[in-house]
Order: sequence, then structure tokens, then C-alpha cells
Amino acid sequence: MRNGVSRVNPSGPPHFLWFHHAGPSLPVCEAFPLSQKHQAPSVPAHIMHPALLVGLGGALGSIARWCVSEFIPTTSDAEVPWATIAVNLLGAFLMGVVLASAMQTETLLFIGTGLLGGFTTMSTFGVETVRLIQAQSTSAAVVYVLLNLLAPVAAWAGWRLSEAAIS
Repeated sequence: MRNGVSRVNPSGPPHFLWFHHAGPSLPVCEAFPLSQKHQAPSVPAHIMHPALLVGLGGALGSIARWCVSEFIPTTSDAEVPWATIAVNLLGAFLMGVVLASAMQTETLLFIGTGLLGGFTTMSTFGVETVRLIQAQSTSAAVVYVLLNLLAPVAAWAGWRLSEAAIS
């Protein structure tokens, strides 16, 4: 064991790595041979099924966001990133529609948490705002931030339209 972390012998039997804390904050990784006595823990089905729904939806949403960014490209760091505004506003609107509808939990996990969670992006919004400021495009940065602040309004509009269509 070196620095609190055990090394697994690659030529030996398969191992299960177990992480725990030794002392106040020292993480330790121990290796246990996989045998009848020590099996890798399995993820319960009631956790795995929703995780797969969210993961698949997230993958599809991320691909859709990438497609929008290819369709509406930003050519420089000084230009307003219209693709991110489009996905965030459309995603917020659609999230309002989804949440106002009476969907089953599995459908909400796939579409809401997964697909729309992967489609919209707060991190890209943050990075693109910093890039606009670094490119000394302060007015573009202000417009960009203000337009993205319309996302709650878009979510509310989607919610209201969905409620009106249902009733």
C-alpha cells in the first residue's frame, strides 16, 4: 500500500476496489479478490431502471443540443451564442409543458430530467458569458445574460399553454 491506496496485481485474480476514509479525511482504496465471499455490489433494479432512463434521455438531449449548435454556429468569441439561447429557452418552455402534463414517473425521468436536462446547459452559458467579457463584448454579454434570464418566463409559458390545452 502506497499513500493509503493499494495497488492491484494485474496478473492476479479479479479484484473489487473499495473506497473508505481512514482518519479524518484520508481516502483509502483497498482491493479485495472477487470470490464467493466478496462480490462486487449490484445496483438494485429500482435504482438502475430510472438511472438508465435519465442516462439515455441525457445522451439524446446532449446530441440534440450539439445538432442545434452545428445548425446555428457561433463564429467568434465576441458573437452572441444564439444556439445556447435557443436551447435554453426552448428547453425551459418544453420543461414547463412536460411538468404541467400528467406523465408517468418514468416518462418524466426520461423526458424531463434526461432529455431536457441534457439539452439545456447552464455550464455552457457560464463559459460563453466569460468568453464574451474576455473578448470585450460587454454589450453582447449583457444581451446574452438578459436573454437567458427569460428561461423562467419560457417555462411558465409552456406550463400555462399545456394547462390550457389539457383543460
